[in-house]
Amino acid sequence: MVQQRHPVLFTSAVAIVPLVALAVPSYRGYIDLGPGGLPHNVFGWLLQGALRPLAVKSTLDRSALQKPGVSSSYEPHGDTRFLREPLAQRRGERPVIPDYVAPQRQATQKGDAALISRMNSHLSDLATSRPEALAVKPSGLEAKENPALWLVGAPLPKYLAKGTKGEIVHVHPEASSHMVLSLKDAEEAMAKGWAELHPLSGVMGWLPLPYVMIYAPRDEEEFGVWTKFVDAAVAFTTAEQH
Repeated sequence: MVQQRHPVLFTSAVAIVPLVALAVPSYRGYIDLGPGGLPHNVFGWLLQGALRPLAVKSTLDRSALQKPGVSSSYEPHGDTRFLREPLAQRRGERPVIPDYVAPQRQATQKGDAALISRMNSHLSDLATSRPEALAVKPSGLEAKENPALWLVGAPLPKYLAKGTKGEIVHVHPEASSHMVLSLKDAEEAMAKGWAELHPLSGVMGWLPLPYVMIYAPRDEEEFGVWTKFVDAAVAFTTAEQH
């Protein structure tokens, strides 16, 4: 019997088999998400796994946005509301978000290529209308083929300088997006079911705390809400330039 002749080898093999059974679907799921900010291979999968102990416990927990003194890192406008109109409750359930540190993506309620093109065109139009403050360039947080809206032409706010380097909005291949909102707007977006934190939001200064994932618009009305979030992100991050 193998277990009698080579007990250590047999025990090791028995222990490894369950780990492999868990790892293979996890790796395949990571690859199925498509390219993101981490390498789209086994090394990226291992890296996001290594970051898991540092990630927030729940991307739906708003309590970190409400802690006393947290706004000091986002002064003078962290507690300012930049959403111009009352935010309605998002209809239905939240989309399914696979449990990876990065990339953060929706597995359900995805948008199509036409929607993604329209969202990116909106970012381009904003940059064209305010070239002194905004530009569209390849994302530094996502795959290089992902365009992003960047803050340019002025010293960056401290909360952007270390983490996003000035990147304020980008759209993902399934039409969700990441953006930097004020603490007040991020909290409201999450409370009303439109958003959740990135797993590394506020972690070691890598990403700003109010760096949130906005779910993909499902219809014309929700596209309009998404543009309001983008406007709020631009208003917040450019507020010190006025």
